[in-house]
Amino acid sequence: MKRTLENRPTTAGLVLFLAAFSAALLTPACSSDRSEHDELDGPTPTLSLFAVGDTGSPWGIAPQLFSGQLAVGRAMQREHARAPIDAFILLGDNFYPKGLLVDELLTRVVKNIARPYCAFIDPSPQLATLLGNDCSYVGQRPPDIFAVAGNHDFDSPGSQRLQLNEIPRLVRNWDMPVENAPAIRDLAGGLSLIFLNSGYPWGDPETRALRDALRRARGPWRIVVGHRPPIAGHPQLSRMVTRASDQSDRVVHAYLAGHVHVLGALRGVLPAPALTVIAGSGSHARRQDATEYRIEEADLIVEELGFVRVDLMPPTKAAPERLRITLLETQKSAVLALLGNTTRARYEISLEGDVDRVD
Repeated sequence: MKRTLENRPTTAGLVLFLAAFSAALLTPACSSDRSEHDELDGPTPTLSLFAVGDTGSPWGIAPQLFSGQLAVGRAMQREHARAPIDAFILLGDNFYPKGLLVDELLTRVVKNIARPYCAFIDPSPQLATLLGNDCSYVGQRPPDIFAVAGNHDFDSPGSQRLQLNEIPRLVRNWDMPVENAPAIRDLAGGLSLIFLNSGYPWGDPETRALRDALRRARGPWRIVVGHRPPIAGHPQLSRMVTRASDQSDRVVHAYLAGHVHVLGALRGVLPAPALTVIAGSGSHARRQDATEYRIEEADLIVEELGFVRVDLMPPTKAAPERLRITLLETQKSAVLALLGNTTRARYEISLEGDVDRVD
Protein backbone atom coordinates (compact mmCIF):
# COMPACT_ATOMS: atom_id res chain seq x y z
CA MET A 1 0.00 0.00 0.00
CA LYS A 2 1.15 3.54 -0.65
CA ARG A 3 2.95 4.98 2.32
CA THR A 4 2.52 8.74 1.75
CA LEU A 5 -0.40 11.15 1.96
CA GLU A 6 -0.99 13.85 -0.61
CA ASN A 7 -3.11 16.96 -0.11
CA ARG A 8 -3.55 16.03 3.53
CA PRO A 9 -6.89 17.35 4.86
CA THR A 10 -6.91 19.51 7.99
CA THR A 11 -10.49 18.91 9.09
CA ALA A 12 -11.35 18.33 12.74
CA GLY A 13 -11.00 14.76 13.89
CA LEU A 14 -8.28 13.87 11.41
CA VAL A 15 -5.78 13.52 14.25
CA LEU A 16 -7.54 10.34 15.35
CA PHE A 17 -7.33 8.91 11.86
CA LEU A 18 -3.65 9.80 11.58
CA ALA A 19 -2.90 8.10 14.87
CA ALA A 20 -4.59 4.94 13.66
CA PHE A 21 -2.85 5.38 10.31
CA SER A 22 0.56 5.35 11.97
CA ALA A 23 -0.33 2.20 13.89
CA ALA A 24 -1.70 0.47 10.80
CA LEU A 25 1.40 1.17 8.76
CA LEU A 26 3.49 -0.70 11.30
CA THR A 27 1.56 -3.89 10.53
CA PRO A 28 1.33 -5.09 6.88
CA ALA A 29 -2.12 -6.05 5.69
CA CYS A 30 -0.97 -9.61 5.13
CA SER A 31 0.89 -10.15 8.37
CA SER A 32 0.38 -13.22 10.49
CA ASP A 33 -1.59 -11.27 13.12
CA ARG A 34 -4.85 -12.98 13.99
CA SER A 35 -8.23 -11.29 13.92
CA GLU A 36 -10.93 -11.60 16.57
CA HIS A 37 -11.48 -15.33 15.94
CA ASP A 38 -8.22 -17.25 15.60
CA GLU A 39 -9.71 -20.07 13.55
CA LEU A 40 -12.81 -20.81 11.56
CA ASP A 41 -15.36 -22.69 13.63
CA GLY A 42 -14.99 -26.36 12.85
CA PRO A 43 -12.54 -28.22 10.59
CA THR A 44 -10.36 -26.69 7.90
CA PRO A 45 -12.44 -25.89 4.79
CA THR A 46 -11.98 -27.95 1.66
CA LEU A 47 -12.15 -24.74 -0.39
CA SER A 48 -12.55 -21.06 0.45
CA LEU A 49 -13.24 -17.91 -1.55
CA PHE A 50 -14.06 -14.22 -1.16
CA ALA A 51 -16.61 -12.27 -3.19
CA VAL A 52 -17.06 -8.50 -3.40
CA GLY A 53 -18.55 -6.13 -5.94
CA ASP A 54 -18.94 -2.51 -7.00
CA THR A 55 -15.35 -1.81 -6.11
CA GLY A 56 -13.69 0.32 -8.75
CA SER A 57 -14.09 3.91 -7.55
CA PRO A 58 -11.39 6.38 -8.67
CA TRP A 59 -9.09 7.51 -5.89
CA GLY A 60 -9.75 10.82 -4.19
CA ILE A 61 -7.85 12.74 -1.52
CA ALA A 62 -5.84 10.61 0.92
CA PRO A 63 -7.19 7.21 -0.20
CA GLN A 64 -5.60 5.39 2.74
CA LEU A 65 -7.97 7.36 4.93
CA PHE A 66 -11.03 7.79 2.80
CA SER A 67 -11.16 5.11 0.08
CA GLY A 68 -13.82 2.51 0.77
CA GLN A 69 -12.18 0.12 -1.66
CA LEU A 70 -8.86 0.28 0.14
CA ALA A 71 -10.66 -0.22 3.45
CA VAL A 72 -12.36 -3.39 2.21
CA GLY A 73 -9.22 -4.56 0.41
CA ARG A 74 -7.14 -4.20 3.55
CA ALA A 75 -9.76 -6.11 5.55
CA MET A 76 -9.86 -8.92 2.99
CA GLN A 77 -6.09 -9.26 3.00
CA ARG A 78 -5.99 -9.54 6.77
CA GLU A 79 -8.75 -12.17 6.66
CA HIS A 80 -6.77 -14.02 3.99
CA ALA A 81 -3.72 -13.99 6.28
CA ARG A 82 -5.87 -15.44 9.05
CA ALA A 83 -7.53 -18.14 6.96
CA PRO A 84 -6.28 -18.33 3.34
CA ILE A 85 -8.60 -18.54 0.36
CA ASP A 86 -8.35 -20.35 -2.97
CA ALA A 87 -10.38 -17.98 -5.16
CA PHE A 88 -11.31 -14.31 -5.25
CA ILE A 89 -14.40 -13.08 -7.13
CA LEU A 90 -15.09 -9.53 -8.30
CA LEU A 91 -18.83 -9.16 -8.80
CA GLY A 92 -18.83 -6.36 -11.37
CA ASP A 93 -18.62 -2.59 -11.62
CA ASN A 94 -14.89 -3.10 -11.45
CA PHE A 95 -14.23 0.40 -12.83
CA TYR A 96 -16.38 3.43 -12.12
CA PRO A 97 -17.84 5.59 -13.50
CA LYS A 98 -17.64 4.61 -17.19
CA GLY A 99 -15.74 1.36 -17.25
CA LEU A 100 -12.08 0.94 -18.22
CA LEU A 101 -10.56 3.30 -20.80
CA VAL A 102 -7.49 2.37 -22.81
CA ASP A 103 -5.54 5.50 -21.85
CA GLU A 104 -6.19 4.75 -18.17
CA LEU A 105 -5.42 1.04 -18.30
CA LEU A 106 -2.21 0.98 -16.27
CA THR A 107 -3.29 3.63 -13.79
CA ARG A 108 -6.65 2.04 -13.04
CA VAL A 109 -5.29 -1.50 -12.81
CA VAL A 110 -2.71 -0.31 -10.28
CA LYS A 111 -5.17 1.72 -8.22
CA ASN A 112 -8.32 -0.42 -8.45
CA ILE A 113 -6.89 -3.93 -8.70
CA ALA A 114 -3.27 -4.25 -7.68
CA ARG A 115 -2.93 -1.96 -4.66
CA PRO A 116 -6.26 -2.79 -2.98
CA TYR A 117 -5.77 -6.54 -3.47
CA CYS A 118 -1.99 -7.03 -3.28
CA ALA A 119 -2.25 -10.43 -1.62
CA PHE A 120 -4.44 -11.81 -4.38
CA ILE A 121 -2.61 -10.80 -7.56
CA ASP A 122 0.09 -12.43 -9.67
CA PRO A 123 1.63 -9.35 -11.32
CA SER A 124 3.44 -9.28 -14.62
CA PRO A 125 7.01 -7.94 -14.44
CA GLN A 126 5.73 -4.60 -15.72
CA LEU A 127 3.10 -4.36 -13.01
CA ALA A 128 5.50 -5.56 -10.31
CA THR A 129 7.87 -2.75 -11.27
CA LEU A 130 5.09 -0.19 -10.98
CA LEU A 131 4.17 -1.51 -7.54
CA GLY A 132 7.73 -1.45 -6.26
CA ASN A 133 7.87 -2.36 -2.57
CA ASP A 134 4.23 -1.43 -1.93
CA CYS A 135 3.24 -5.09 -2.24
CA SER A 136 5.95 -6.80 -0.23
CA TYR A 137 4.11 -10.12 -0.25
CA VAL A 138 4.00 -10.38 -4.04
CA GLY A 139 5.53 -13.72 -5.02
CA GLN A 140 3.42 -15.96 -2.82
CA ARG A 141 1.09 -18.26 -4.72
CA PRO A 142 -2.06 -16.15 -5.20
CA PRO A 143 -5.64 -17.40 -5.42
CA ASP A 144 -7.48 -17.44 -8.73
CA ILE A 145 -9.20 -14.15 -9.53
CA PHE A 146 -12.55 -14.37 -11.34
CA ALA A 147 -14.36 -11.24 -12.49
CA VAL A 148 -17.73 -10.49 -14.04
CA ALA A 149 -18.67 -7.24 -15.74
CA GLY A 150 -21.21 -4.88 -14.21
CA ASN A 151 -23.40 -2.28 -15.85
CA HIS A 152 -20.77 0.46 -15.38
CA ASP A 153 -18.18 -1.77 -17.03
CA PHE A 154 -20.21 -1.57 -20.26
CA ASP A 155 -20.53 2.23 -20.28
CA SER A 156 -17.45 2.83 -22.46
CA PRO A 157 -16.82 1.10 -25.81
CA GLY A 158 -14.04 -1.42 -25.41
CA SER A 159 -14.16 -1.53 -21.60
CA GLN A 160 -15.18 -5.17 -21.42
CA ARG A 161 -12.65 -6.11 -24.09
CA LEU A 162 -9.87 -4.44 -22.11
CA GLN A 163 -10.87 -6.38 -19.02
CA LEU A 164 -11.05 -9.64 -20.98
CA ASN A 165 -7.79 -9.30 -22.89
CA GLU A 166 -5.52 -6.62 -21.45
CA ILE A 167 -5.81 -7.03 -17.69
CA PRO A 168 -4.59 -10.67 -17.91
CA ARG A 169 -1.36 -9.32 -19.43
CA LEU A 170 -0.82 -7.34 -16.24
CA VAL A 171 -2.53 -9.55 -13.63
CA ARG A 172 -1.63 -13.06 -14.68
CA ASN A 173 -4.21 -14.84 -12.52
CA TRP A 174 -7.10 -12.67 -13.79
CA ASP A 175 -9.94 -14.61 -15.43
CA MET A 176 -13.12 -13.02 -16.81
CA PRO A 177 -15.01 -16.21 -17.68
CA VAL A 178 -18.19 -14.91 -19.30
CA GLU A 179 -18.62 -12.69 -22.33
CA ASN A 180 -22.03 -13.77 -23.55
CA ALA A 181 -23.05 -17.35 -22.68
CA PRO A 182 -22.76 -18.63 -19.10
CA ALA A 183 -19.33 -20.02 -18.26
CA ILE A 184 -18.32 -22.70 -15.75
CA ARG A 185 -15.31 -22.95 -13.50
CA ASP A 186 -15.17 -26.26 -11.63
CA LEU A 187 -13.09 -25.82 -8.49
CA ALA A 188 -11.55 -28.34 -6.15
CA GLY A 189 -13.76 -30.16 -3.71
CA GLY A 190 -16.77 -30.34 -6.02
CA LEU A 191 -17.73 -26.64 -6.11
CA SER A 192 -18.82 -25.30 -9.50
CA LEU A 193 -19.07 -21.58 -10.21
CA ILE A 194 -21.46 -20.68 -13.04
CA PHE A 195 -20.72 -17.16 -14.27
CA LEU A 196 -23.67 -15.30 -15.73
CA ASN A 197 -23.96 -12.17 -17.83
CA SER A 198 -26.83 -10.90 -15.71
CA GLY A 199 -27.81 -8.01 -17.97
CA TYR A 200 -31.00 -7.96 -20.02
CA PRO A 201 -32.41 -9.97 -21.90
CA TRP A 202 -33.67 -12.63 -19.52
CA GLY A 203 -35.87 -14.66 -21.84
CA ASP A 204 -36.17 -18.24 -23.02
CA PRO A 205 -32.79 -18.45 -24.83
CA GLU A 206 -30.99 -17.15 -21.74
CA THR A 207 -32.92 -19.57 -19.54
CA ARG A 208 -31.91 -22.51 -21.73
CA ALA A 209 -28.27 -21.40 -21.72
CA LEU A 210 -28.19 -21.24 -17.93
CA ARG A 211 -30.07 -24.56 -17.69
CA ASP A 212 -27.48 -26.23 -19.89
CA ALA A 213 -24.61 -24.71 -17.89
CA LEU A 214 -26.11 -26.02 -14.65
CA ARG A 215 -26.34 -29.48 -16.19
CA ARG A 216 -22.73 -29.37 -17.40
CA ALA A 217 -21.31 -28.16 -14.09
CA ARG A 218 -19.63 -31.04 -12.31
CA GLY A 219 -20.81 -29.94 -8.89
CA PRO A 220 -22.30 -31.30 -6.76
CA TRP A 221 -22.15 -27.82 -5.21
CA ARG A 222 -23.25 -24.99 -7.49
CA ILE A 223 -22.97 -21.22 -7.10
CA VAL A 224 -24.21 -18.83 -9.76
CA VAL A 225 -22.23 -15.59 -10.02
CA GLY A 226 -23.67 -12.46 -11.65
CA HIS A 227 -23.51 -8.72 -11.17
CA ARG A 228 -27.26 -8.18 -10.84
CA PRO A 229 -29.08 -10.18 -8.15
CA PRO A 230 -32.40 -12.04 -8.60
CA ILE A 231 -34.44 -9.70 -6.39
CA ALA A 232 -37.87 -8.08 -6.55
CA GLY A 233 -36.36 -5.25 -8.59
CA HIS A 234 -35.33 -7.75 -11.28
CA PRO A 235 -38.36 -10.07 -11.53
CA GLN A 236 -37.48 -11.36 -15.01
CA LEU A 237 -33.97 -12.29 -13.91
CA SER A 238 -35.40 -14.02 -10.84
CA ARG A 239 -37.79 -16.05 -13.00
CA MET A 240 -35.00 -16.94 -15.42
CA VAL A 241 -32.72 -18.31 -12.69
CA THR A 242 -35.57 -20.20 -11.01
CA ARG A 243 -36.76 -21.73 -14.28
CA ALA A 244 -33.23 -22.73 -15.28
CA SER A 245 -32.71 -24.48 -11.96
CA ASP A 246 -36.08 -26.24 -12.25
CA GLN A 247 -35.51 -27.34 -15.85
CA SER A 248 -31.99 -28.57 -15.13
CA ASP A 249 -33.06 -30.45 -12.00
CA ARG A 250 -30.00 -28.96 -10.28
CA VAL A 251 -29.98 -27.10 -6.97
CA VAL A 252 -28.48 -23.60 -7.06
CA HIS A 253 -27.02 -23.47 -3.56
CA ALA A 254 -26.17 -19.78 -3.72
CA TYR A 255 -26.27 -16.81 -6.05
CA LEU A 256 -23.51 -14.22 -5.49
CA ALA A 257 -24.15 -10.68 -6.74
CA GLY A 258 -23.31 -7.02 -6.35
CA HIS A 259 -25.15 -4.07 -7.96
CA VAL A 260 -27.03 -3.12 -4.78
CA HIS A 261 -24.56 -1.30 -2.55
CA VAL A 262 -25.23 -3.27 0.62
CA LEU A 263 -24.42 -6.51 2.34
CA GLY A 264 -27.55 -8.61 2.01
CA ALA A 265 -28.94 -12.13 2.12
CA LEU A 266 -32.27 -13.54 0.94
CA ARG A 267 -33.45 -17.10 1.49
CA GLY A 268 -35.15 -18.78 -1.43
CA VAL A 269 -37.63 -21.59 -1.91
CA LEU A 270 -36.35 -24.23 -4.33
CA PRO A 271 -36.02 -24.22 -7.30
CA ALA A 272 -34.99 -20.59 -6.65
CA PRO A 273 -31.43 -20.16 -5.33
CA ALA A 274 -31.29 -21.47 -1.78
CA LEU A 275 -29.54 -18.26 -0.72
CA THR A 276 -29.00 -15.06 -2.65
CA VAL A 277 -26.05 -13.10 -1.27
CA ILE A 278 -25.36 -9.46 -2.16
CA ALA A 279 -21.90 -7.98 -1.59
CA GLY A 280 -22.15 -4.69 -3.48
CA SER A 281 -20.50 -2.52 -0.85
CA GLY A 282 -16.90 -3.06 -1.88
CA SER A 283 -16.15 0.65 -2.16
CA HIS A 284 -19.26 2.50 -1.00
CA ALA A 285 -22.38 1.55 0.93
CA ARG A 286 -25.86 2.98 0.52
CA ARG A 287 -29.34 1.70 -0.25
CA GLN A 288 -30.36 2.91 -3.72
CA ASP A 289 -33.91 4.17 -4.25
CA ALA A 290 -34.60 3.15 -7.86
CA THR A 291 -37.10 0.36 -8.51
CA GLU A 292 -34.47 -2.01 -9.91
CA TYR A 293 -32.78 -2.15 -6.50
CA ARG A 294 -35.92 -3.17 -4.60
CA ILE A 295 -35.39 -6.05 -2.18
CA GLU A 296 -38.31 -7.77 -0.47
CA GLU A 297 -38.31 -10.22 2.45
CA ALA A 298 -34.58 -10.01 3.02
CA ASP A 299 -33.07 -11.97 5.86
CA LEU A 300 -30.34 -9.30 6.15
CA ILE A 301 -29.61 -5.87 4.70
CA VAL A 302 -26.67 -3.86 6.05
CA GLU A 303 -25.66 -0.50 4.57
CA GLU A 304 -21.99 -0.91 5.45
CA LEU A 305 -18.75 -1.70 3.65
CA GLY A 306 -17.97 -5.38 3.51
CA PHE A 307 -17.45 -8.62 1.63
CA VAL A 308 -18.49 -12.28 1.64
CA ARG A 309 -16.53 -15.37 2.58
CA VAL A 310 -17.57 -18.79 1.25
CA ASP A 311 -16.17 -22.00 2.76
CA LEU A 312 -16.88 -25.55 1.65
CA MET A 313 -16.83 -27.42 4.95
CA PRO A 314 -15.92 -31.13 5.01
CA PRO A 315 -18.12 -33.67 6.76
CA THR A 316 -17.62 -34.41 10.43
CA LYS A 317 -19.13 -36.90 12.86
CA ALA A 318 -21.62 -34.23 13.86
CA ALA A 319 -22.52 -32.80 10.44
CA PRO A 320 -22.42 -33.65 6.74
CA GLU A 321 -20.55 -31.60 4.18
CA ARG A 322 -22.03 -28.11 3.88
CA LEU A 323 -21.49 -24.73 2.30
CA ARG A 324 -20.80 -21.95 4.81
CA ILE A 325 -21.37 -18.33 3.77
CA THR A 326 -20.31 -15.46 6.02
CA LEU A 327 -21.11 -11.78 5.46
CA LEU A 328 -18.37 -9.60 6.96
CA GLU A 329 -18.65 -5.88 7.65
CA THR A 330 -15.34 -4.01 7.53
CA GLN A 331 -14.02 -0.80 9.02
CA LYS A 332 -14.70 2.42 7.09
CA SER A 333 -11.02 3.25 6.59
CA ALA A 334 -7.98 1.17 5.68
CA VAL A 335 -6.08 2.61 8.62
CA LEU A 336 -8.58 1.07 11.02
CA ALA A 337 -8.26 -2.46 9.65
CA LEU A 338 -6.46 -3.53 12.82
CA LEU A 339 -9.79 -3.25 14.60
CA GLY A 340 -11.01 -6.30 12.67
CA ASN A 341 -14.20 -7.25 10.88
CA THR A 342 -17.71 -7.86 12.16
CA THR A 343 -19.66 -10.97 11.23
CA ARG A 344 -23.13 -9.75 10.28
CA ALA A 345 -24.54 -13.14 9.31
CA ARG A 346 -23.42 -16.71 8.75
CA TYR A 347 -25.36 -19.39 6.89
CA GLU A 348 -24.85 -23.08 6.29
CA ILE A 349 -26.41 -24.74 3.25
CA SER A 350 -26.91 -28.48 2.84
CA LEU A 351 -26.40 -30.37 -0.39
CA GLU A 352 -30.21 -30.57 -0.70
CA GLY A 353 -30.49 -26.76 -0.48
CA ASP A 354 -31.65 -26.35 3.12
CA VAL A 355 -30.41 -23.11 4.70
CA ASP A 356 -29.67 -22.51 8.39
CA ARG A 357 -28.48 -19.27 9.92
CA VAL A 358 -25.80 -20.16 12.44
CA ASP A 359 -24.29 -16.87 13.66
